[in-house]
Amino acid sequence: MTTAERLLRLWTEPVPATPDAVAAFGELYMDPVSVNGADIPLVDLVVRARAVQRAFADLSVEVIDEVEAPGRLVIVFWQRGRHVGPLALPLGQIPPTGRQVEVRTIDVLSISGDRISAVQVMPDNLGLAMQLGAVALVRNA
Repeated sequence: MTTAERLLRLWTEPVPATPDAVAAFGELYMDPVSVNGADIPLVDLVVRARAVQRAFADLSVEVIDEVEAPGRLVIVFWQRGRHVGPLALPLGQIPPTGRQVEVRTIDVLSISGDRISAVQVMPDNLGLAMQLGAVALVRNA
């Protein structure tokens, strides 16, 4: 199984009890790991994974492209699911809508040794918020 497959599986399959989850994330991530410039302890990364899994049922991922270079891995993927729980986005929390969504995301991973030391993640949060009805285009008459 490739690093990308292991990584995406970690975020889409149910997260086990906390000590096992931290160990599982620790197989792929440094502790702490830099996410968009902020150092995140593995225990908090597990909390984020659980939040995603609470917000979406039937979570799946389709890899669009993957590029590997020394010390770098870039994964572009569709993440799909049904919105069944509260979802925290930069614009605020969105209550469950039951809607099916798909979000294009780009992860740029820095690899040190055999683990991820930093992630620059770029999800299409605006597209997601629009799919969930949290924002809409306002047309002037």
